[in-house]
Amino acid sequence: MLHHMELMCRRSHRPVRVSAAQFDVFEQMHYVCFHYEFEHDAFDVDEECSAGGCPSATIATGRGIVIGTARALAIESASDAPWANPTVHEYLEAFARWLEDSDGYYINQGRVPPGSGWEVVNDGLRAATTYE
Repeated sequence: MLHHMELMCRRSHRPVRVSAAQFDVFEQMHYVCFHYEFEHDAFDVDEECSAGGCPSATIATGRGIVIGTARALAIESASDAPWANPTVHEYLEAFARWLEDSDGYYINQGRVPPGSGWEVVNDGLRAATTYE
């Protein structure tokens, strides 16, 4: 029986599973380890830095951004903005499809999928207005 060799993070010494496809891109580390090693710079580890998808992003900040986006979309919808998915049903279906495909969206944009679920939801709320 052939055993698959586990990829081990060179910083935490723990198996890399979720970001295994980007193991070499992240210099043989978990994304979080890579981020704190190379991108977080002079920031305290409990403080959000300027890198998109920072694992230290606060829930309150993310929640506030999502609330702002939802309110802006409500105003946009009430003004009959030309959305590809104008009914609630179509919009929610597009939102669900976009969330399922979101890793591909970020990869196509040359971005690492965010570690914050709030950031993904915020991007999805806006994307669902036109997603097919």
